[in-house]
Amino acid sequence: MSDTTDDRDPEELLEQSKEQKRHQSEPQQEPEAADESSLEVYIADVYEELEAGEVPTNLTMRDRNLAALIRGLDEAGQLDDVGTDVREHLDRDSVDSESRGSVLGLLVRAGLDEVRPDLIEAGEAGYETFTERQETQF
Repeated sequence: MSDTTDDRDPEELLEQSKEQKRHQSEPQQEPEAADESSLEVYIADVYEELEAGEVPTNLTMRDRNLAALIRGLDEAGQLDDVGTDVREHLDRDSVDSESRGSVLGLLVRAGLDEVRPDLIEAGEAGYETFTERQETQF
């Protein structure tokens, strides 16, 4: 009898998968330049889906500690101050009042800008690609 995946014990397969190194179990990725351009295309495609109402515009996150912090800031009347600080950090125009969602969005942008500014740039390039596609349609 051959030793195919179907014939093997599931427990044995699970153990083997735990022992595999990441480089053995995941395919190699393309060079970074290709990833960036394809990310821009993916982002542009998602903008089109958003425009068509095919995907939601909201993001969902579960984090008990952050939920307590953000709600506490809101209830203490300090959420607008945090929003103002983050807007200044990102060089964005100020607004009179901030929603929890807008502050969370700004905080995510600030975090990405700090940790992976290349992703912010890819997002901007993806939006530009999306708007260029819109301009060429008639």
